[in-house]
Amino acid sequence: MQIYYPSLQAIHQHTMQMDHAKCIHCKQTNQLVSHGFVYKKQTCAEPEAVGKRVFCSNRNNHTGCGRTIQLYLDSIVRYLHYAGACMVAFMLSFTSGMTIARAYHQATGTDAPRNAYRWLNKVSGQLSHYRSLSHQPLLQNIAPTVAATSQRRCLFASTFQTLLQRFGQPLCSRYQQQRQRSLL
Repeated sequence: MQIYYPSLQAIHQHTMQMDHAKCIHCKQTNQLVSHGFVYKKQTCAEPEAVGKRVFCSNRNNHTGCGRTIQLYLDSIVRYLHYAGACMVAFMLSFTSGMTIARAYHQATGTDAPRNAYRWLNKVSGQLSHYRSLSHQPLLQNIAPTVAATSQRRCLFASTFQTLLQRFGQPLCSRYQQQRQRSLL
């Protein structure tokens, strides 16, 4: 089942045509029901719709498992306050030689970089998956413009260059749309 979509309209259209779709949990068909929107909190604004829930109904003569599936916009990384483009901008700035605090501030406009370290740890946890996509050696030659001072930064730089070559911009949206898997 497709999880990431380019627009809310595409998600809505898909949820209205779920007659023969299988639940990813129990594999039953004809049990999925549209179940409302997924919202993301915003600073000083109303919550924004970023996806939609689908319910595998176990009510009213349905025999589903009762679990929900969340369908998201491909530009959103689940459980992150900022959009995927901000996370990618941070990683590209960081790998080009900026400090963590400065790269985070440039990408998000926030002074405290506490989430930057969480993002780096999440990316570290996904490196083997990213690198397995292209079956490349541990480190490839990186462009001379990249001021990689540590081995970790060099690994991030080479990995993100390869991801950009493979998926293009916007990296988060294209990666999630093609792989149907969260960037983080």
